[in-house]
Amino acid sequence: MIMSVKAVSALKAGMPAVLKSIKESRHPVLVVSKGQPQAVLQDVESYQETQDALALLKLLLHAEKSVAAKRGLSTAAVRTRLLARVTARTAAR
Repeated sequence: MIMSVKAVSALKAGMPAVLKSIKESRHPVLVVSKGQPQAVLQDVESYQETQDALALLKLLLHAEKSVAAKRGLSTAAVRTRLLARVTARTAAR
């Protein structure tokens, strides 16, 4: 993944340009202060995609645990829940 590095002092003066660059390139920016990483800036769409991917991974982990414990839902029920979740997130955007 391509990631720019910007000092906090550079962000103070050039935040509008940095935000424009992040939105256009969709590449995150690592914010450093005194040479130490402090934060990561990323565009909203990339952030939401990351959150959606994490949610899916959590669901898969939960499903694996349920299968191992001989509990769970049918494939149809899981599909219905996932589609409802994706539809709700898409509508919220």
